[in-house]
Amino acid sequence: MTVIGTTIRRVRDEQGMTLRELAKDVGVSPSFLSQVEKGKASPSLATLKSIATELQTTVGRLVGDDSTNPSDRLITTEKQRKAFKQSGDGIQMYLLSESNPYKQMQPLLFKLGQSAASGESTYSHYGQEFVLVLKGSLEITLGDKTYKLKKGDSIYFNSSTPHSFKNLFKGETEALWVVTPPSF
Repeated sequence: MTVIGTTIRRVRDEQGMTLRELAKDVGVSPSFLSQVEKGKASPSLATLKSIATELQTTVGRLVGDDSTNPSDRLITTEKQRKAFKQSGDGIQMYLLSESNPYKQMQPLLFKLGQSAASGESTYSHYGQEFVLVLKGSLEITLGDKTYKLKKGDSIYFNSSTPHSFKNLFKGETEALWVVTPPSF
């Protein structure tokens, strides 16, 4: 998490934005943002996306995926995957491809521990998402409807619909998650 915090601070400083300004724009407390920048706290995925949006960058850049040449790496091996987890919620995400300015989608591998969830409330953002459950079972809420997916099931939805998800499996659930436009 230190890379994320250090990068947030560097980009924020480059843009001449104060910690208080960024915290206010993102909707978190200055003390929480300070802890994130020092590597003492981990932001949720929704908060990380908000920070990236306010700093006019991508989540990929914030997590240390700075590749900008589309021919730098076409293949990402399992060992090369960049991983990050959300704050204490049992969710580990792996970037399955390198960032570049020409990428139109972002494939991710989500590993959700038992009872792990995206949070108590739904969130929304611009774009579309595709999810394929590889192992376990997943509950996805879209607006006022809830869908239960098991291994092999998939769902495609507009990200502007308020959504949330949680692991229903008595163990780890894995899912391939594709987001467009890329935010990592």
